[in-house]
Amino acid sequence: MNTLYTSRVTVAAPVLLSPDANQLALCLGESSADDQTFTTASYQDADGNLYAVCSTVAKPVFAQMAGQPLKAPEHAPGMDLAAATRAQRMLQINNSIATPDVIAVILGDRLESAQDHIAALGLTRIEQEIDAV
Repeated sequence: MNTLYTSRVTVAAPVLLSPDANQLALCLGESSADDQTFTTASYQDADGNLYAVCSTVAKPVFAQMAGQPLKAPEHAPGMDLAAATRAQRMLQINNSIATPDVIAVILGDRLESAQDHIAALGLTRIEQEIDAV
């Protein structure tokens, strides 16, 4: 099977950086809904800091696109370019565990496990309580 999506990218956005990270996802993504990528803080680091995490397949051009000047895509001409640029400056690709002052990214082969990436970022899933009705 041939696919253009040969990479896996796993991104950990600290809660306070999630709005800007969503604008970066909108800018680099392929859908007008990509601004809803980081909505729920379901992971935490050893210090209890909260993160929204996304893991998906990507085209090899992802790292190149993430490192060059941004422009609004056709699917979102009114996006917040200033917010996306702030998030872009916070990116740490393949050289950082998740910390509250960076948007940590693991970029690897599409067949790599999202769970392995999340573990490499130093994050664990938060147990969600379900309210009984």
